[in-house]
Amino acid sequence: MRTIELQELMRGTEFVNVRSCLESGGIVCLPCRSSYRILADLTNPKAVNALLFSKHRTAKAPSLVFIPNYDALKTVATHIPTKAKVLAKALWPGELTIRFSPNEETIPTPILKHLTKSGGKIGVRVPSEPWLLRLLREFDRPLLVSSANRERKNGASSPAMIQKNFISHVSIFVTAGDIPQSLPSTVIDFADGEPIIKRIGSISEAKIEALLANE
Repeated sequence: MRTIELQELMRGTEFVNVRSCLESGGIVCLPCRSSYRILADLTNPKAVNALLFSKHRTAKAPSLVFIPNYDALKTVATHIPTKAKVLAKALWPGELTIRFSPNEETIPTPILKHLTKSGGKIGVRVPSEPWLLRLLREFDRPLLVSSANRERKNGASSPAMIQKNFISHVSIFVTAGDIPQSLPSTVIDFADGEPIIKRIGSISEAKIEALLANE
């Protein structure tokens, strides 16, 4: 596992290496809000399997996908309700995860079998961190994302935990020191076009209701 500082990535000197790692099917670990996250190319079955194996994961937990902007949503999701479009346009980039039926035309079948065992849907988000947005734009493919922890354990917020649990699985670790704890993203699902809040996080229920009040 190669370790680099976030400041190096922000200066742009390491973006080519991180992108090349993902393009070759490697796993990258990056800071993301309240914890470190591991990322892999969503369209590469080998990379997805490596990520799941690194977490000792059974693929029953909900899956999270990062995309660079709202326009990329159609590449990973189908059956997008009108109210989901309203929320995504208003709150992305940001801490809102929306669950959708996956786009079976762009996500390989072997990957879908792994990622949709929990309710048949995937969570999608446009992150707010500038280094993640730049990576998503330059990589030009959606990324499968998971907290840097073992299954059923809390997300890792310290470099020491990453070194302990993922040293043999992660190709590049971008470190930013210990990450302060903060609220997770708010998670919303939809049934018959109506929102169902699965988890309240940094975006309040009141804000969601206000955005949808005129729809």
